[in-house]
Amino acid sequence: MSKKLSITRVAMALVLLLGVSFGGALYYWYKNADVFGAAMTPAQQKPYFESKNFSDATFNNQLNTPLNQSFSLMISSLWDYMTAQNLAPKNNIKVIQTDSSLLANPLNKNQLLWYGHSSFLLQTANKTLLFDPIFSKIAAPHTSLGSPRYNDLLPIEPSQLPTIDAVIISHDHYDHLDYPTIMQLDAKVKHYYVPLGVGQHLLHWGISKERISEMDWWQSNDLDDITLTLTPARHFSGRRLGNSKSTLWGGWMVEAPQQRVFFSGDSGYGPHFKEVGKRFGPIDMALLDSGQYNFRWDKVHMTPKQSVQAAKDLEAHILMPVHWGAFTLSLHPWDEPAAQTALIAKEQRQAFVIPRIGELMQLQDEPKARAPWWKNF
Repeated sequence: MSKKLSITRVAMALVLLLGVSFGGALYYWYKNADVFGAAMTPAQQKPYFESKNFSDATFNNQLNTPLNQSFSLMISSLWDYMTAQNLAPKNNIKVIQTDSSLLANPLNKNQLLWYGHSSFLLQTANKTLLFDPIFSKIAAPHTSLGSPRYNDLLPIEPSQLPTIDAVIISHDHYDHLDYPTIMQLDAKVKHYYVPLGVGQHLLHWGISKERISEMDWWQSNDLDDITLTLTPARHFSGRRLGNSKSTLWGGWMVEAPQQRVFFSGDSGYGPHFKEVGKRFGPIDMALLDSGQYNFRWDKVHMTPKQSVQAAKDLEAHILMPVHWGAFTLSLHPWDEPAAQTALIAKEQRQAFVIPRIGELMQLQDEPKARAPWWKNF
């Protein structure tokens, strides 16, 4: 055997060994890292068998909602991503820094603060509610797997937040249920309200069962003077390969003495909005999924035109577009949800508000005219 051939074989063996080692380490991380949450085994799903929204080991939408997850879709999406324009702001978004004293006591407050994307804090009926909090720089299980947040600073750091009466989660995707954020906030949180199955992730992360309320569509829970109802949405769930739709997803209706607020969670357009409007309308403010849409997944996210129609279906006085302004998770210009919502809502005579990130809105006030702040970035 020649010396050159021996060196080649040694090199190939080293490459193979490194590949196997890397693959093994990656597999170990995937199987054991806490960020992925619960594995959602049949035993963990057993309590949900009685839900009429659960069958054949998955939760289901009210309407047929096919998900195209083919290899060809991935390739075409990657190509479009490489050629798309204006997917993120050119400059870091400057958010409003919120004075923590304005949030310290929710007594007699009726206000809302948007963190960007679908995260917002609501104070009403003497309670502080936090929806889908994600304070991380990346909306993914690892920092190498996503695009960075548009803003370096948060409106208010988690350490400065007051006691949180309830963290309310719409579904378990990484841009809505963020493990680092949950761990960072947990000492401040009294209780968690989540769709069926999502509580398994919280249990996996060491949160006690007594602090978790899992709910099915149309189920309600009272938090003193507030009634929280999980409503249907048209979407899906999953944090691991092969466990899509293993937990439920939904929107949230918040009924308080001074305010009726609806949050759609992630949702495609569907008849459930009219049903929510029929049961709970008129609604004071509706925070609706209006971003990260694409023709490839048009059944599980709404365009601005659809969100304006959904607001009308809901009998919502004020529409606020969410699911935009923080992360690039689709292929449209980053500010298109805001620009298109403003244009279409005006045409359709639908009142709307597009606050700056960190702006503390007083919900009893009528929405004031705002400059299109997104054009500055």
